[in-house]
Amino acid sequence: MRDDFANLNSETVDPERRQRYVAELFDNLAHKYDRFNRWVTFFRDDTWRRNTVELLDDQATGVILDLAAGTGNLAGQALKAGSRQVHVFDISRAMLAQAKSKLSDKNNYTGKVALEQGSANFLPYMNCSFNGVVSGFAMRNVFHFLDDVLNETFRVLKPGGRFAILELSRPETSLLRLGFRLHMRTIMPLIGRLATGQGAPFKYLYQTTMTFLSPTQFKQSLQNAGFVEIDFKSYLLGGIAIHYGKKSQ
Repeated sequence: MRDDFANLNSETVDPERRQRYVAELFDNLAHKYDRFNRWVTFFRDDTWRRNTVELLDDQATGVILDLAAGTGNLAGQALKAGSRQVHVFDISRAMLAQAKSKLSDKNNYTGKVALEQGSANFLPYMNCSFNGVVSGFAMRNVFHFLDDVLNETFRVLKPGGRFAILELSRPETSLLRLGFRLHMRTIMPLIGRLATGQGAPFKYLYQTTMTFLSPTQFKQSLQNAGFVEIDFKSYLLGGIAIHYGKKSQ
């Protein structure tokens, strides 16, 4: 893989070149992304997204940012939960096109959805703009400027606002880690090829997952950004984690 963009431990990666690579990767995958998610999570991804929005607590009915939103699945869950407005923000134009179709006015979302393209480390919003921020399966893709992304997330949250981040994780016990690694390395790329006809994106997914921060390390990154009351919930025997917390009043 060119420039080793999937190895998050690499210290020689140019973040801007990696960002362009990620945008191109997801542009090419966008029209089959949801199908892959359904299959590879055994149709549990919607449940995890619903759980993610629920962790915003009473802030879920306010103005929400779906950060690195992809095809807008978390935004859809936020709207179902009664969010007043949702901003769907992503770097991939093709992903946003899928989100636009999914969150169209036919679903009675008129005036409630704003679709915006840009980079997660430079958010085009005023300070204290949102009651809640959600993000799904995206932190690995912004890893080389993760601190900037988390600082921006903190900046745009209102005091008392909450965040919830759904992400792939690694089980804590060695036996479960071995099974998870086997699934990610062999079964998941096979499902990905069947669902999308592509193989390279799922090699990238495997490598970024294996080199991403542990839940404890990610919690420390969130603390460094200024968030409080941080915790995480694990699912799929530790293969999935939802990290959540708030900005102090």
